[in-house]
Amino acid sequence: MKKYSNLFITIILLLLTIFMIISPSATVSAATNGFKLWYSILVPALLPFFVVAELIVALGLVKFVGIILEPIMRPLFRLPGSSSVVVVMGFTSGFPVGAILCKKLYEEKMLTANEMERLVSFTNNSSPLFIIGAIGVGMLSSPAYGYLLATCHYLANLIVGFLLGYKAIRPINLNAANPPTISSALAELLSAKTESLGKILGDAIRNSINNLLIIAGFIIFFSVLTKMFTLWGLIDLIALVIMNISAYFNITHPIAYGLGLGIFEITIGINTISLANNVVLIQLLAISILLSFSGLSIIAQVMGVVAGLPVRLSFYLKARLMQMSLATFLTYLAYKIFVYPMQAQPVMGLPYYKVLYGFDAFHFAIICLSIWFFVIMGLSLIAYLIRA
Repeated sequence: MKKYSNLFITIILLLLTIFMIISPSATVSAATNGFKLWYSILVPALLPFFVVAELIVALGLVKFVGIILEPIMRPLFRLPGSSSVVVVMGFTSGFPVGAILCKKLYEEKMLTANEMERLVSFTNNSSPLFIIGAIGVGMLSSPAYGYLLATCHYLANLIVGFLLGYKAIRPINLNAANPPTISSALAELLSAKTESLGKILGDAIRNSINNLLIIAGFIIFFSVLTKMFTLWGLIDLIALVIMNISAYFNITHPIAYGLGLGIFEITIGINTISLANNVVLIQLLAISILLSFSGLSIIAQVMGVVAGLPVRLSFYLKARLMQMSLATFLTYLAYKIFVYPMQAQPVMGLPYYKVLYGFDAFHFAIICLSIWFFVIMGLSLIAYLIRA
């Protein structure tokens, strides 16, 4: 299997090289757009989360929160309490913060191989900034659609995490007879020996910037790749296949074309769907599918972060397919219950490049971090009540 994978990658790279030689202007334009997306949106939106993720692991806060939230995470997902930080951070920050935190916890031996693989598979989501802001407000001109898509997206991923945990082998909990108390966890946190704050902060920023640079490479690479497939007609061919497969649902060419683009790059694909002159339900279902799949660009970023670790691509893709099915069903159900009675009309959005650059990504990231803090506090209160 690996032999065929290497052959496929080699062919893609050869085609990309040919494209860059015969179409240098298109290559530069695509790379420039990808770079603008990176530094205008992803750097200010993700850098605070990356730094915080590094700090909470280095300072020992994950272990402390893990002991507190063990009564919630273990029954729900068959995961240790420390995974709660990954769940909340992944759901409020977007790709690929969940993967980065999973990697840190695995390296700190807070997760087993099976636990890490399951955790990675349902904690890498589109961010609220993207779903509610860019898609709902910008592309669909309706915050309500953004909230509907976000609710279905996150709920479907939580269900995936629950199902993966339900099927997993229940680990032996060595601390079941004498579980650590909150006071002992606090005492351990305060007595833990850590390096100087300056060094910890410097390492956190350095590692965060390195991760952002890796993401930049993936974004630019897939921007050029998508441009090549668009100009060479492969996206049209994929759209034709989608239309034939889904002929019963009367999928129009713009929707199918957007789905084809979204297979490679989620933002361009969703924007194309939002501009299609179609009924709202079909648009929302198609967007929900792309949000769940996330695109090959995002999948490559996640796999790049966990490269060399026990995370199977086949397992991760299976989780994406599970979420696609659940999110599509939930979106359909939510539309019929909440949107259809209001007789929603087709919407027209803005081009994605105007939408993305119109948001204060750093400000939104700080808001999401605040939400993350209050969610952790709320879960801690629930866990305390369970213990009591």
